[in-house]
Amino acid sequence: MSNYGVSTWYTGEKPEVDIVFVHGLRGHREKTWTKDGHLWPKEYLPTDIENCRLMSFGYDSNVIHSSQAEITQGSLTSDARCLCALLKDERSTPESETRPLIFVAHSLGGLVCAEAVILGDRNVAGDSVNAIARYIKGIIFLGTPFAGSHLAKWGNFVRAIFNVVKKTDQKTLKTLVEDSNDLKHLGVAFPEVIRKRNETPEKVKVTFFYETLDTFGVRVVEESSSAYVGVGEVLPIRANHLDICKFASPEEDGYKLVKAKLLEIIHARDTRDSPEPRSNTINNYGNKVLNQAMRDINITSQTNTF
Repeated sequence: MSNYGVSTWYTGEKPEVDIVFVHGLRGHREKTWTKDGHLWPKEYLPTDIENCRLMSFGYDSNVIHSSQAEITQGSLTSDARCLCALLKDERSTPESETRPLIFVAHSLGGLVCAEAVILGDRNVAGDSVNAIARYIKGIIFLGTPFAGSHLAKWGNFVRAIFNVVKKTDQKTLKTLVEDSNDLKHLGVAFPEVIRKRNETPEKVKVTFFYETLDTFGVRVVEESSSAYVGVGEVLPIRANHLDICKFASPEEDGYKLVKAKLLEIIHARDTRDSPEPRSNTINNYGNKVLNQAMRDINITSQTNTF
């Protein structure tokens, strides 16, 4: 089975929200979210969030290849566009095309989701990116390197995990280093779009989780790199970079934190949807009553003074 594209894990009887999982560097559509044989979103979330649809997006995030020919000439933009186009196809029915959407993203996948938000703000209404981005109600980032890291650290991380010497996709690694053009672009545009949307009914609730343990002696994503100040809540998970997105039991603290944030997004209510406070001010101008509250009034008596 291909690891690329959108796969549906679960559909509730009456789904009210789509939750999409996006893996990270050298990730897998299912293995990224699996620990001790437990694919936790598929196993645990249907019990805790019944009226949902759970999906996973797979894309080429490899940085180690056996030959130069296998290296995909992709980018954050192309991956984000692919994600949105495939999701639009999955959400093509009248009951699903306007359904609220939540992303749960690990590592590099978080950058792809952030890029989708940016593109949706800039693309024309009706295209795939705009059709998806406008319904994003929340994003949970797990160990996403927004400020990047030293190239040597990423290289050591990859070599330590895979213990192989093969062709390396330097383009992907360079995207993840400090002061890369891609990260500079995200660092300006993503907070700007989120703040702008949060002044409208199309709010996006953001939570950044960061790892507190090293991976093979390397702290892959530091707390300072894992979030944008003033954009969302920043929380730790006691795990390394590989395990921050894996939970072997619904009793693990990491799962409980992620589940709680998912529920917060789902139940978040835009204050702009609430009725404005009603004033009791009623002015009488020469036998004409002006109701400043713009609502029905009941006048039981009136005295006119001339």
